[in-house]
Amino acid sequence: MGSPAARSLIITSHPIVDAVLDRYRPQLGDEYDAYRNHVLRGFNYQLRLLGVDSLPDSAALAWAIHDLGVWTAKTMDYLEPSAALADEFVEKFGIADPDLVHRMVMDHHRIRPVQEDRLVETFRIADLVDASHGLLRNQIPRATVHSVVAELPYEHFHRIVLTGVIRHSLRHPLHPAPMMRW
Repeated sequence: MGSPAARSLIITSHPIVDAVLDRYRPQLGDEYDAYRNHVLRGFNYQLRLLGVDSLPDSAALAWAIHDLGVWTAKTMDYLEPSAALADEFVEKFGIADPDLVHRMVMDHHRIRPVQEDRLVETFRIADLVDASHGLLRNQIPRATVHSVVAELPYEHFHRIVLTGVIRHSLRHPLHPAPMMRW
């Protein structure tokens, strides 16, 4: 477990996150900053949930790609396309357990807790903290959420997601949220 002082630092860049997102900058276009900040906010929340100073490279890669299928596959049914992006990077970054990266991505919108893996579960919770604008914080203090958002502003990320969900729902009313998992 890391020191309290180190855990209060806000990570605003990570070499794996930056390399992956730079590779997909053209697909992200004007939404690059919104997605990058979402990734890094989640990264920071997961650090706090785990009470550590750093995350394994598998988690950094999972954060970078977890929603990228929205832009690369142009779909709101993006979990599998996002998880598949890991295969492009696991060797480059020396990720020993690509299945762990896939699980973090595939389970990050799971409704039920992931009992069997703390890293996957804290990834899921951290994404929920950001998706809810910090309303659902688990054990993360409100002041921490405010500090992280001050360093990594939303940049209309939630509006981008909501617009995509609404468009998808209008086209697929019987399957309005394909990214959600039981």
